[in-house]
Amino acid sequence: MHRSIDIDEQVPIEPVTRDDLIAGLQESGLRTSDKVLAHTSLSSLGIVEGGAHTIIEALLDVIGPQGTLMLAYFYPLYDGVFDYNNPPRPYTGAVPRLLRTWPGTILSTHPSHPVVAFGPDARWLTEGHHRVSAVGKDSPVDRIAQAGGKVLLLGVKQWANTTIHTGEAYASPPYWGRPRADRPAGRWAILPDTPPGQRVWVPLPETPGDSAGFHKIEPLLVERGLITFARIGRARCRLMPGRGLVDAVVEFLHRDPAGLLCDLPDCTFCPWARQVLVTDSDAREASTPDISLQG
Repeated sequence: MHRSIDIDEQVPIEPVTRDDLIAGLQESGLRTSDKVLAHTSLSSLGIVEGGAHTIIEALLDVIGPQGTLMLAYFYPLYDGVFDYNNPPRPYTGAVPRLLRTWPGTILSTHPSHPVVAFGPDARWLTEGHHRVSAVGKDSPVDRIAQAGGKVLLLGVKQWANTTIHTGEAYASPPYWGRPRADRPAGRWAILPDTPPGQRVWVPLPETPGDSAGFHKIEPLLVERGLITFARIGRARCRLMPGRGLVDAVVEFLHRDPAGLLCDLPDCTFCPWARQVLVTDSDAREASTPDISLQG
């Protein structure tokens, strides 16, 4: 499914330096000691001197040694056993792949939607990820939001914003957590504490769905003053408070449970989710007593 990044084609192509990144991140509201979940697109910035390495250094420069940086390290669908010591290549880009190699970085143990985290809160954020939701309640994405963390979209739009899925978990629309024919119910895994020669079954009850409709919530976020915008290179960056974002998603979905579903013709998840909503609504209507017939 095609998803556009956030590039301004009218901005001249000039190399983006570490200082440019630091200034833009500070303009967006990122501060020393912040906990931040960042979603990045290296290519959307234009030419970055030093590439992904410079982006990581700039983020760490801004949040400082007391801050914690977390990035999504999500795997594509695949068959076979998940091996934590030899994980598949993530689809979330060059920046998280590089952070994974940073000394002191922790990769969480979830077999489909792990994160990489660096900083003093990294171990707490990632602990026991395979025993909890992928991105729902008590996941690393939820933990960083509830702890006052921020969400940074650096050159990507709301479709990349995993914390919106966390908001879905709290709103609990009828499609959230439902078994799906296009997703496995679980995965066999070899984890750090798995005995040699053995594997464990990890249930995957809350695999998130499509995110192509997530742009629909941005006007509400702007109205509530929850987004600070800044420009870095050719790209726009958005910074949001994680907890405020989750609360806004809950409000948005309580108004319209289908509000975040997309209308793209090649999407398989959103038509299924709409059917779940219709079935749930019909079932609730059938179980509601008709008070007009009561004497």
